[in-house]
Parts: sequence; structure tokens; C-alpha cells
Amino acid sequence: MLTRGDIADALYERLFRDGPAEAAPRPAKKAPPFKKVFLSDWELRRMMKPGQKRLVVPANAIVSPLSLDWLDYNGVEIVRE
Repeated sequence: MLTRGDIADALYERLFRDGPAEAAPRPAKKAPPFKKVFLSDWELRRMMKPGQKRLVVPANAIVSPLSLDWLDYNGVEIVRE
């Protein structure tokens, strides 16, 4: 049966057997193409101009259900780019 100390020793050996200089480099993080992913009702109302019937949003944007209802009620079409 393994004890807590045995597990800690095994983990330590596995993690540090090659030394920190031999560790594999981390891959660089990719920045998302757009900063804002979730668009709320308030944000979409600010993006709209009076009388506008098309709204362009990022392709990866998540539009809130309340916003979708509000846009549908006003007859606004969402275009994802």
C-alpha cells in the first residue's frame, strides 16, 4: 500500500528528474481574434444606430437570449463576420 510520502516522492521524481533546465517549453498562447465574446442587451443597444436594420457582430460572439428577443421584436438582422 502506498503512503502519502511514497506518492509525494514518486511525483517529485517524475517532475524533477530531468531538472528544470530540461523542461519542455510551453506553447505560446494565441490571442482571441476579438476581445468581447459575450454581447449583452445593453451593449447591442449601444452598437445600434436609430433606424438601423442590420447589426454586424463578431463571428465568435455569443449574443444573449434577451438581446435576440429584442432584435427580433425590432426587426433587426444579425450579421456575423
